[in-house]
Amino acid sequence: MWFLVLWLLGIISGVVHLYSLGFPNDWSEISRVLLLHQFIVTFGLVGLIGCIINIFRADQTAKQLGWPGGPFQVKYGFSQVGLGVMGIMAIWFKGPFWIGVLVTMYIYGLSGLWSHTYEMVKNRKADGISIGNIIMDIFYQAFITALSIWAGGIWVMQ
Repeated sequence: MWFLVLWLLGIISGVVHLYSLGFPNDWSEISRVLLLHQFIVTFGLVGLIGCIINIFRADQTAKQLGWPGGPFQVKYGFSQVGLGVMGIMAIWFKGPFWIGVLVTMYIYGLSGLWSHTYEMVKNRKADGISIGNIIMDIFYQAFITALSIWAGGIWVMQ
């Protein structure tokens, strides 16, 4: 559920940015700023935290999760770093680049949805944390999709 904190930090930083702009009346601009902050803050922190827990603290993290550790976890950590770097790069690159960032986040979200569902099915136990993570995965994907549509100009073939 730590992702929920990152999601909220992205919203808070976006609202602060909107405040500094005098809260534009244009819904497209509001959506663009909020989406940008999801890229920078939320995705950026996913990359930073993923690097720390899956690369630098791989053995401890695996043990805490009750999973076997190994090189795959470090590889996963580097993929999270890639997501974070893409989020930060969204500051300078717009348009079609934002589609790539969104698609990467969709895939990341689907991996969370799949792994939480798999764990519940495998353990034959529907626990509150896994159900909460599944709901959050779905709502987050809907949230960034809605922002990308309202922002306009992102899902345009060039």
